[in-house]
Amino acid sequence: MARTTKSLTPERDKLKAIFLLATLKHKRGGGEFSHTEVLSDFVAECLREHNVQSQIVRLVDYEIPPGTRSNMGKGDKWPGILQKALASDIIIFATPIWWGIQSSLMQRAIERLDELHTELRATGKSRLANKVGGIVITGEEDGEQHITGNIANFMLNIGVTVPPQCSVSYQGDYTRATKSSLAQKFRENKNTAKAAETMARNLSFFARLLRENNIPNGAS
Repeated sequence: MARTTKSLTPERDKLKAIFLLATLKHKRGGGEFSHTEVLSDFVAECLREHNVQSQIVRLVDYEIPPGTRSNMGKGDKWPGILQKALASDIIIFATPIWWGIQSSLMQRAIERLDELHTELRATGKSRLANKVGGIVITGEEDGEQHITGNIANFMLNIGVTVPPQCSVSYQGDYTRATKSSLAQKFRENKNTAKAAETMARNLSFFARLLRENNIPNGAS
């Protein structure tokens, strides 16, 4: 389910990142590996170089019923995921492209966060204030710019800060790829590698900046 990558630098400056991974591929039963997860792993490696500890949460492994509230009752695992997000400095939405748009699980996560938007509109305060957001997208078809726009718009409206160049995507042929060969492909692709490195640098920079210089949070 969730994994943590260990930091290589001092504890005092450590940041926490959470990836909300919206792959539709299940691990159980030896199913096909997730391309979006492989790219998320690569971004987590880049974040580690900036003393960011990352946790990747595979939403498909949790019971997350549809709805627009933070807690939908008995059996709902979303409240625990939300608490992890609230405890993080960096929140990354990671999704494959399905028919030109984000996966249904990514959309469900957005819908389950809607209560925080309602709360922000009512009080002028966001529980996600001073957190920064990033985006990871993979697919064999176009749609990346549209998805990035959708997710960035949502982040802005729930109080998350969206730094420049805070997304990475890969659209290409995955034929006969294995998990290890795909990871190597991402590292060797100059555009993908540079985007991931820049994303990690900017997310960590702005997260530390906001930690020391909070945005005023509240109704005037």
